[in-house]
Amino acid sequence: MNPTLKWGLALAILLGLLDIAGVAGVWADEGPPAALAIGGGVVGVVTIVAAALARRRGAIPTVIGSRVVSALLSLPVYWADNAPDWSKIVIGIAIAATVAAIALLTVGRRAPHPA
Repeated sequence: MNPTLKWGLALAILLGLLDIAGVAGVWADEGPPAALAIGGGVVGVVTIVAAALARRRGAIPTVIGSRVVSALLSLPVYWADNAPDWSKIVIGIAIAATVAAIALLTVGRRAPHPA
């Protein structure tokens, strides 16, 4: 596995862990809607499992797809009137990291394998 793909998987796993941690926001006073938080947690689990299987079973498209779904689930924060300002910044950073992970995975997947 080439280094670009490894970095992409590592970043995707980190983002998946953050998705799972976001489920704790359900119990916060100004937390996200439960459906979005739980959905994000499920997507985080899918990301981590697919990344673990990526070496043997070629689950890179699943990792990429789960990260896209996670980014889409986070977009409503920009239209929520009661969302704290800091959450918009954090989501923006997470979306940028998601784009970076997808780019690394796409490039790493197409790179020639070392002999």
